[in-house]
Amino acid sequence: MSGLEVSRREQAAWSTREHVRRVAVTAFDTTEYREPIEGFHGVSRPVLTDPLAGVRAGRLVAEVAHGALRDCALRARGAGHSWDAVGHALELPADAGGEARGEAAWEWLVEHRPPPPRAGTGLASAVWTCTTCRARVRDRGPFASHPDDREAGHEHDCARRLAALEAWQRQARDDEEGGPDA
Repeated sequence: MSGLEVSRREQAAWSTREHVRRVAVTAFDTTEYREPIEGFHGVSRPVLTDPLAGVRAGRLVAEVAHGALRDCALRARGAGHSWDAVGHALELPADAGGEARGEAAWEWLVEHRPPPPRAGTGLASAVWTCTTCRARVRDRGPFASHPDDREAGHEHDCARRLAALEAWQRQARDDEEGGPDA
């Protein structure tokens, strides 16, 4: 396979992402526009005008996909395949978190308890581009109190970052003084 060829699995993933955008437009009342890809002259990608419609569509597609996954697993069982074979098809390790692969597959598909993340993945984070300062931001989730502990990478003078810091400082003062939420 050359550098320009794409595997069938990658083509299916692209098609699925495109489907999520179509579902967002059809079912969740948003539109698409073309966003230039930074560093590539004349190249753009489709983006939803309302990213939350994409979140809703992604959730719907994931729920439907999980139902299809479960149905296929049960059909595989009906065809004589073991739960271990189902777990292997799910790419679960033979010892999935201290339990047999077949047990992990059952818990995922029947009991709706997906396996834990694989060890060694480090602290969970996500990276996105801030639409205010255009910087790449590493998001560690909504768990820390201070905005800079939740999101790192904003430009120092980013209006979004400064507003979050101001809100954090105001909340800290209110908490200290027994303010509105006390």
